[in-house]
Amino acid sequence: MDCQFRDPIHGFIEVSNLELKIIDSPPFQRLRNIKQLATTYLVYPGAEHTRFGHSLGVMHLVTKAFDSALDNYKRTNGKDLFDSTRSAWYRQILRLIALTHDLGHAPFSHASEALFDGDLEHEDFTKKIIYETEIADHIQTIGKEFRKKHSVGEEYNITPKLLWLIYGEKNPELDSEYIMPDYKFLKSFMDSELDCDKMDYLLRDSYYCGVNYGKYDLNKLLSSLNVFYKPSDKIMHLAVDRGGVHAFEEFVIARYFMFIQVYFHKTRRYLDKLLVDNIANILPNSKYPNNVQDYLKWDDLTVIDKIKASRFNCLDAEQFLTRTVMSCVYETSAHSNRSDGNLLLNIIKNKLQEELEHAILEDTANKMPHKIPTLEEYDASSGKGIPILVQYMEMPSSIGSESILLKSLIEPINIRRLYVQKSEAETAKKIVGELLNRGDVN
Repeated sequence: MDCQFRDPIHGFIEVSNLELKIIDSPPFQRLRNIKQLATTYLVYPGAEHTRFGHSLGVMHLVTKAFDSALDNYKRTNGKDLFDSTRSAWYRQILRLIALTHDLGHAPFSHASEALFDGDLEHEDFTKKIIYETEIADHIQTIGKEFRKKHSVGEEYNITPKLLWLIYGEKNPELDSEYIMPDYKFLKSFMDSELDCDKMDYLLRDSYYCGVNYGKYDLNKLLSSLNVFYKPSDKIMHLAVDRGGVHAFEEFVIARYFMFIQVYFHKTRRYLDKLLVDNIANILPNSKYPNNVQDYLKWDDLTVIDKIKASRFNCLDAEQFLTRTVMSCVYETSAHSNRSDGNLLLNIIKNKLQEELEHAILEDTANKMPHKIPTLEEYDASSGKGIPILVQYMEMPSSIGSESILLKSLIEPINIRRLYVQKSEAETAKKIVGELLNRGDVN
């Protein structure tokens, strides 16, 4: 590798000169001005980190994860999964997918995605950026140099289409260039319950927010990655050695706690809503432009400048800039769907609407703790579940069989909150208290 970045999470992150050209390009440098956690910096002051550092971190981790899985496969099976050239090709492909996977994020990341036109998502803009900007040329150059270095033909090409086919295409199997099961295996490093995107953002977000909720044993998790491969059935899945189950449990639980304590923080949720209202006010037609060059002009700095320019004739702008928030006077438990919490919230909401002069705001934050089917047996044909490799066993065990902890964590996070104007907060809290202490309500 030709260049190093110092990173507070992973230490030195190495990149090649050709990868550096992508990093130095305007579309990638824009990520320096896209905060990872939207308005969380207004709650946790250290949360000023951006998609730039995260993208480098994911590229670093996907390299380590891929190499660890292949090394463990060789140790377990006494042979390589791929020849050296194919391993190098797949490693480079994964590095480029990781490096470019967040290029399409809107200002303040996920917070303002509701302002995309129609059914567009940030991934659609990622595709446009790697296809329609100078990023495409840099990817093509990396592919050309790879073939030259390894003295191989076009079958080892690296193109924007190939990256998208592996990572972003919704029905990739319909494309004649899609290689099964290899490409599905590669995607799991970037989009699965074991992916390197989550591995990085949990540690990074935890570090910059100054909390411990997102921490887990990264080294143990990486060193436990393996491959379950049945060539006769064209099955190749990213797996975990049985000795790494506790590290994987810790990883999933860390994500669970980060959603409850940080990502779904009551003040951050309100500020995100206020921010989106402001962005809608300053965008033409209240939507981000579809043209990729026009879209790339928008980042956090652009948004804040335009909000500042509108602060004297827009109450929402003044409230956001001065961090004037409504008061959260009631919230359900983290899993309100499995209790009568929703019924109680509706009773409280109706009473507040009757008694208060100003409108109240209701917010619902929901997320599945994980997407792992709680199957007793790992379903190799569909790839559902996480295969757990057990010594001397031909077929893998399932995470549902190996982890009672994760098997029990199946209820979705569902937090509902009620907000009122600060001027009415004390009155509202009194009303809520009276209702909660009435026997016929609880």
